[in-house]
Amino acid sequence: MRFQTRTAAALLILSAVATACGGASAATSSATQAQAGAPAQAGAGAQSTAATGSTAAINACAVITEQDATALLGSDPGAGNDTTGDMGPACAYGASLTLNVAPHAGKAKFDSDKASAQGSGKSQDLSGVGDAGFVFIVANTIGQMEILKGSTILTVNVQGDPSLQNITPASLTTLGTAAAGRL
Repeated sequence: MRFQTRTAAALLILSAVATACGGASAATSSATQAQAGAPAQAGAGAQSTAATGSTAAINACAVITEQDATALLGSDPGAGNDTTGDMGPACAYGASLTLNVAPHAGKAKFDSDKASAQGSGKSQDLSGVGDAGFVFIVANTIGQMEILKGSTILTVNVQGDPSLQNITPASLTTLGTAAAGRL
């Protein structure tokens, strides 16, 4: 069990770093299946004008803004970097917070990802966020959140400051509620 937890934590970090560095794919673990990055337009205040079904017009950096990332992380990570690629719209706030929007992934994929995360013992459901959501948190420092809204899945990877221990279900619920409202 300890090995699985350490492995899941290492893969979450690897996934966040790979996505932040412009990687088009992310690591898959028994705990979660991260989705690969796809750039969106940078710009903290920009709003997405796309319908949920149109990947080209979704601005992932408007789904979670620089202000949202700052509130979660406790410090300003800087402007979002559009990392959209083959897997869909994505945004990175340094290596601290990355997100991917998969407009057509659907409930079956969400359910599969959730089932994988539940096997870790670190997964918790998010109440009232989108149509459904869950988080996977390690030591209140790293985490992954997945939200389903309609057929869209939003995946967020977070690497927080270990001294703050502020990556909690409550803080991710706040972030997820804001993000789901913009999908």
